[in-house]
Amino acid sequence: MRFSSLTLLSAVGLLHANENPFGYSTDTTITKKGEYQLQQSITMRCGLDQGASFDGNYRGYDLSTQFEIGLSDTEHLDLLMSESGFHSAGVHGFRFGGVDVEYKHLLNSDEGDHWGAAWVAALAYSQLDSSSGTLNTETTVATRLFLQRNFGTARRWYYLTNISASLAHDPGVTKGLVEWSQGLAYRANVHWALGVETVADGVWMGFRRFDNSALRLGPSIAYKTDSLAISLTCLWQMSGAPATNGGRDLRDTCRSETRMLMSWEF
Repeated sequence: MRFSSLTLLSAVGLLHANENPFGYSTDTTITKKGEYQLQQSITMRCGLDQGASFDGNYRGYDLSTQFEIGLSDTEHLDLLMSESGFHSAGVHGFRFGGVDVEYKHLLNSDEGDHWGAAWVAALAYSQLDSSSGTLNTETTVATRLFLQRNFGTARRWYYLTNISASLAHDPGVTKGLVEWSQGLAYRANVHWALGVETVADGVWMGFRRFDNSALRLGPSIAYKTDSLAISLTCLWQMSGAPATNGGRDLRDTCRSETRMLMSWEF
């Protein structure tokens, strides 16, 4: 399914590409009315096996297709579909992940040496635990705040930060999730950008019991033309608090992530 969608994207008439140089953090750019954007991301997660053998061969692959529809000069709608693949002692092959609908509203433009800001409201449904590959129906509501600042000579330095708070409910428990990401990049020329990105997150079970947290950090590189943008980010887990219910330390189950993000706008 994913490879057929890549073929579809390559056949689209292209005009200009996304300016965001990061793989995880999202910028404040709005797809304006009458415009559309397609984004394709591939994420590989590596760590120790989730199964009984713990043989060190755990790998997870997250494939995501996002379609942005411009509603006005200050708002757009995102439709996202995902699937995941696993290679571990317990699970092999690909499984459908879920769907996500997001509304994004521009609060302030970063033009004129100001901070850019955007707000997002999201509703998601998934039927898969992305860390283990087990079937687990979950509904999530989230709100996010994006801030960005372009500065320096010819605005070549690019800073971006995202703050997200969400509630996820499955048949067993309701979880509270907080995630913060930020990135700093330098645009060497009109095509290439180099930077560093960090992602931190925490999970609370039933609104009261802390479950786990993680901090990941790594470099990013991006290339763009008038019609295509590609970013590659590699994150390594710097710290991870163990689950309070006796689970293994998260550093043992997801030691690194690599994400390639491709986008077309038309």
